[in-house]
Amino acid sequence: MKLSNMQHIYKKTKFHPLNNIFFYTFTDQTNKHMKISINCPILSVEFGKTTKYDDIHELNSKMETFFHNKLYLDKVEEYSVGLICVSPGFDEFFKPRRPKYYEDKILKAKGLPGPEEIHLKHHLFFELKLDYATFFPSNKEEGYNIIAQSFLKFLEELKYPSAIKNFDKKRFNNDMREFFVQMGCIL
Repeated sequence: MKLSNMQHIYKKTKFHPLNNIFFYTFTDQTNKHMKISINCPILSVEFGKTTKYDDIHELNSKMETFFHNKLYLDKVEEYSVGLICVSPGFDEFFKPRRPKYYEDKILKAKGLPGPEEIHLKHHLFFELKLDYATFFPSNKEEGYNIIAQSFLKFLEELKYPSAIKNFDKKRFNNDMREFFVQMGCIL
């Protein structure tokens, strides 16, 4: 990689008072990127008879690939989306939580399979609710369209937590729109 194509940051790390010299550290930022994922969608039991889980997994893989080399703020290294789509009888039990940003937090998950501690660093999480009446009977392409339209509408209205107010929302939203267009979605 050519040096001219590299992003780099110089940080003042030490000041030598006798010589009035600042010492700088060089950090190569070319390997920094944001990981985006659709985490464990919450779907009603009847979705088990459909291909929705596979469709969402495929969409997630393509989204991860598309956003692999993109970064919108150093403080956001992971961007997780939780999809919720439950039948009307369970709707009241599955309300989307407000967006949450974890700068550096260890969550304890005792009694669950897997690690007992989960370390979240520079992690943004939000949940998005899909309309059951339209999403459940949809085919793969229609389902992607529903996710795309819901996702983009949500992003336009999203107020990011104050800790990450400098997140490049406009560029991220444009990239997300471009991703869904490349997927063939009708926006």
